[in-house]
Amino acid sequence: MWFTPKLFVMVVSITRLVMPMPLNESTTQMRERLEEEAVTWHARLASGDSTADEQAAIAEWRRLSSAHEKAYLKIAKLWDMLDLVLPVDENNRQNLDSNTAEFGTAFSQHKESAGQPSQGGATIISLHAARQSNSGVLPDRRNPPAQRTQSQSNRSAISAIARWGLGLAVAAALLLLICNTFCFDYLQHPFADYRTLIGEQSTLHLADGSTVYLNTDTALDVSLSEHERRILLLQGEAEFEVAHDKNRPFRVMTGNTTTEAIGTRFVVRYNDSVGDVTLLEGKVRTTRASAKGEILETVTLKPGDHVAFNDQMLGDVKATDLAAANAWRRGRLVMNFVALQDVVTEINRYRRGRVLLLNSDLGQRKIHVAMEINHIDDWLNALDDTLPMRVRHVGHIVLLQGQ
Repeated sequence: MWFTPKLFVMVVSITRLVMPMPLNESTTQMRERLEEEAVTWHARLASGDSTADEQAAIAEWRRLSSAHEKAYLKIAKLWDMLDLVLPVDENNRQNLDSNTAEFGTAFSQHKESAGQPSQGGATIISLHAARQSNSGVLPDRRNPPAQRTQSQSNRSAISAIARWGLGLAVAAALLLLICNTFCFDYLQHPFADYRTLIGEQSTLHLADGSTVYLNTDTALDVSLSEHERRILLLQGEAEFEVAHDKNRPFRVMTGNTTTEAIGTRFVVRYNDSVGDVTLLEGKVRTTRASAKGEILETVTLKPGDHVAFNDQMLGDVKATDLAAANAWRRGRLVMNFVALQDVVTEINRYRRGRVLLLNSDLGQRKIHVAMEINHIDDWLNALDDTLPMRVRHVGHIVLLQGQ
């Protein structure tokens, strides 16, 4: 990866553009802003490639106030953790995406386990009644109308990397983390017909009478013709409430998989070539095709059925709990006997500041979850009371560390 000082400045500029300084910020908002700025400064300094002018600018920034210095020292202390955070987080995501052989079972567990009874070894964490409004929760944006768009074992290791001329890559990794935290969704599918950003949910009323409910960080294209109604789900999750029209099949396309329905209600989720379909009402047929359009696999779903898929296969059809399948429509996340790392992955779909695990063993712990989407931070802040861990906030980034 070529990462020059000019590109560094550009990424920092984008980050600051996306997260502008508020005119009237609270003490908490100011602390978070200064910590985010400190991450940028410390990344540049730790890269081993900073100039004398940049080092002077960093020193000047630290002298602006005691709050600036406190923020910088906090980030400097947490810097040692980043060599754990980045690979653990990446490993978790790779493990989630690479189990093709056990794909159907592994992926279905996440969706259908909400309907299973409690099992031994799981911790129940429910915070749906919490109301701590000063924790930086998401705004209530579940029901605005959809809008069409325009469009890496410690500090010595870092020093060693710098001596080999790769120090800037460490800064790049951190900066990519920052950008992925604050502005990544702005850069995804900018020309999609309809899209929601992280934390947003919207409702789209189509001309044929069908309704599409877009979940967080979702992008799709719509094409309605005389013979077909076609939705291309580029990423994210949506519930489709389809108006009956026997002459115009309603098809949702995700990669090489198509789900066809006539007068029905179902949910489709798709990210990074992996997805699933859950049927709420009616009947749908999900098909996987080759690049030439040849039908390779087909399954038919009945209400309560769920099937996972990727580009290589369709998973087994399994039963799921319908109330949990689209709990997001009611502003909730419900997951039973699910690994904490999978819960974190799910939370990161809704929360602009990333939540990162510092311990892979901690991530394997099974828990039961019931939370309100608008109170995710309340749920996170309660974890150190229910699990053997510490919750650390670095600006909008949250670090979960086992005790």
